[in-house]
Amino acid sequence: MRLIVITLLAMAVFPAKAQFSDGALTAGLNILLPTYTEFVGNTSTGFRLGYSRFKTDTFGWGFDAAYNTLDDYVPRQTYEYPGGAITTDVYNYMYHLTFLVNGQYYYRATSRLVPYASLGAGVALTEYTLFYNVYKESDNVVGFVARPEAGLLFRFKEYGSLGLKSAVSFEYATNKSEAYALENFSGVAFQIGIVLFND
Repeated sequence: MRLIVITLLAMAVFPAKAQFSDGALTAGLNILLPTYTEFVGNTSTGFRLGYSRFKTDTFGWGFDAAYNTLDDYVPRQTYEYPGGAITTDVYNYMYHLTFLVNGQYYYRATSRLVPYASLGAGVALTEYTLFYNVYKESDNVVGFVARPEAGLLFRFKEYGSLGLKSAVSFEYATNKSEAYALENFSGVAFQIGIVLFND
């Protein structure tokens, strides 16, 4: 009897926190603003897909994939090279695809709203492409990418399967291009999307 009373008191004083969900599938816009602007400087609206697995009420893991096309325009000018010259404007494009795994920490707020922080790492597949006059040239690069992120998960209804995700992250990729004398890429990303919770 004494053991039952102690157990009930412990449960009242230290209530167990229910796990927010078993997992969540996310899909949304990935707005990428480059902070390294040597090749591309315009903001890109791409997409991002991901899955998170909630192992406890505090920790989880996941993976995601994101794709963005960044571009920039260089006004018409003359470029000299050995044996001649060309006068043209130039369109720079960067096709950027990332695959990451991540670990997540959840700050439990309510049963419908959970702030989180995560750190992801993976691979970046990047194609740098120049379009000028009637010509095109490209350089394909594979590199490592790291992405710390902070965000919010929100359920429309308590225990409902549909919700929203918003997040901000910093992306750093070791995808330098020797062909175009470019250093590693970095940028700030903003994500907003739909969440499907799996309970």
